[in-house]
Amino acid sequence: MNVINVKLVAFLRITKQKIDYFMKHLFCLFVTIAWLVTNIFGQESSHDLLAYHAHFETDIQLTRLIKKHPKVATLKAILVICDNYESPENNKIAQSVRVDMGTMSQLLNILEKRNIMKVEKTILQGRKATLENIRTTMRSLQAGSDDVILFYFSGHGGMQNGRTFLVTADEKDLSRTEIEGMINPKSARLKIIITDACSNDVDGLSATRSLARNNQQIEAGAFDAIYKDLFLNHQGLMHLSASTEGEYAWSNDNFGGFFTYYFVKEGLIKKPVNNWQTIFGNAKDKTSQMFMRMPADQRADLAKEGIKNQTAKAFSMPKAKSNTIANNNNNNNTNNTGGNTNQNNIPSGNISIDNYTGQTINFYLDNNLANATWTEAKVKQMSIGADKTVKIPQAFAVVGFKVKSQEFYYELENGNNYFFAFDENDEIDLFFKDESTNAQNFNDVAKINYAQLLVGNWEWEDNATGELVISTFNKNGSFTDHYQEQNIKEQGKWSVTRETYERKEYNIATFFIKEEDGSELELNYVIMLEEEYPNEIQLVFINALHNGEEIPAEEAEEYFEPTIMMYKVN
Repeated sequence: MNVINVKLVAFLRITKQKIDYFMKHLFCLFVTIAWLVTNIFGQESSHDLLAYHAHFETDIQLTRLIKKHPKVATLKAILVICDNYESPENNKIAQSVRVDMGTMSQLLNILEKRNIMKVEKTILQGRKATLENIRTTMRSLQAGSDDVILFYFSGHGGMQNGRTFLVTADEKDLSRTEIEGMINPKSARLKIIITDACSNDVDGLSATRSLARNNQQIEAGAFDAIYKDLFLNHQGLMHLSASTEGEYAWSNDNFGGFFTYYFVKEGLIKKPVNNWQTIFGNAKDKTSQMFMRMPADQRADLAKEGIKNQTAKAFSMPKAKSNTIANNNNNNNTNNTGGNTNQNNIPSGNISIDNYTGQTINFYLDNNLANATWTEAKVKQMSIGADKTVKIPQAFAVVGFKVKSQEFYYELENGNNYFFAFDENDEIDLFFKDESTNAQNFNDVAKINYAQLLVGNWEWEDNATGELVISTFNKNGSFTDHYQEQNIKEQGKWSVTRETYERKEYNIATFFIKEEDGSELELNYVIMLEEEYPNEIQLVFINALHNGEEIPAEEAEEYFEPTIMMYKVN
């Protein structure tokens, strides 16, 4: 369909939803009036069939409602995603900001699917993330005394005369004091403000990511008690900033904002503990350590501008309202095995790495603790020969290596096995090795066939309407989007290719839709996938073309999802 038809279909969907909403509430009003008539005016008039019938049905429905829908706390999430500023030069961070959007969506999805809390989210993204829209949204926000409010911002920020502020999509200043002023009067039990005011993508800067499979544990509910403790057993205000006054907050296109990655992805999704202070402390330390690994010449240049680190800041932290669950707040960077420690005060342990590349791999062991001053002296050069195994006698290890001048860091855990191999792009990478992986079948893990991976049914949410969509990707290259509530189906073609975009290589999913007039619509998304979560894929919007001509970003964002989190379904 053409762009006009796309807008028409979207309008019709929203209009029908409003009509359905009106009719449902009209019916409820009718039932309520009938109940009142029965109980107040017609208690002795059993011959009044209509009144009696309404009273009978109302009792049944209320009983069912109480049984099926017990009162639960609601998480009111406001996500401000500034990926389309008025000035083009401010949009260099667009992709990293969209990655942040995916990270936050993943967290909210976990809380909702695990029945931790009911989630109601408002997304202000692109040109909708204006100062006035933010103010209007916050003014109209209603929250109960047991609810939780989460305000998250990803975009640009700054400081003037010692006053820090966020830069909205219309390039106006939103001060931190104003954000607190809008949230504090709300009656919610727990209020959370997280701001990751990213500066830019910097060469030589890379996050350390954990390398262990936790997805199966999350699906089984292993972290449910921790999530309940964090979100249901704490009260007050938690106000966090990705950096301290006068510093930059860094990001890149693979991880998003580094503080968001460490606090949300690592601290809440991969390895949560039941202590907000511990999660923040870990994220703060790792963000700072990441900055200190930057090449010395780059740090020296930044120092001339007064930028010596990225230090996350907690303006306030919440308090537990009762006794917390059993102690799970071990520091993510320690693994207390009860054994001896080495000269770097790291507990002894056993980590094994195999080399399946057929060539010698040079790498280094970074024994700097995240909460200590980083020094080159604690970085140990290591190598592993082809088809060999190396043992690291530590309870945890941070391993780094270079690929095409880009540094990669992985956090390895005690008792686990890992291996080097070439990935699907013929680049060296490090992978988790389970009991079934060996020298004969390691490519089943290392080489991801994205086209094959996408085949099947995937669930995602249309943020414009809140409607659930099931996308079916077929082996013949066709796809169908089925909008569940409206029972509308849209069809097209899809493909996955490895392409260079803005001097970087990505796995890109392209969707082709034939319009009624014969013209073609093309949508391009970067595929973001973590090995630990094979049933979750993030699609980050690059561009849209109509008959080969690119659609302007501000127009495209009106019709297409900038960030899509897809979940595999049967």
